[in-house]
Amino acid sequence: MKPITQENSRLGFVGIGYMGRPIARRLLESGFKLTAYDRNHANAEELIPYGGNVAQSIAELSSSCDVVLSSLPSDEAVLDVYRGQGILTNTSRGSLLIDLSTVHPDISRQAVDAARSFQTLDSSQVAGLLTKTAQAAEAGQFELYKTTHQFDGTYANPQWLG
Repeated sequence: MKPITQENSRLGFVGIGYMGRPIARRLLESGFKLTAYDRNHANAEELIPYGGNVAQSIAELSSSCDVVLSSLPSDEAVLDVYRGQGILTNTSRGSLLIDLSTVHPDISRQAVDAARSFQTLDSSQVAGLLTKTAQAAEAGQFELYKTTHQFDGTYANPQWLG
């Protein structure tokens, strides 16, 4: 997997809410190119002053980005966005998908299984463990770890991403 850098990564962010908004804003302030989508279009538009772009659909976002992050409010939202609304059907092979949602581990496994069935991801391309709170994200004090899903229900090799 190539490193995620401001120069060579096109980030997409789905879910510009309580946690997603400050994380996306900090990524923009750090120099990343970022396109946002939220079902409430006004939430995504809040990132325009920081240099963000707004996608009209999840399909548009996921087809134009090589790293797609999501921060969603429920188990159902994660499954709908990954399986139903187009992240997996529109993401290029080799893209990195990072789900930061607080969901049941079984939901994360279902999303990974769905990605595997679309042949979108290799085992080294599943990430997403976020620590801290929305206030910490606002202040840029959150920690993001990449975890490798072994497709046997376990996660291994945490790697700090920033």
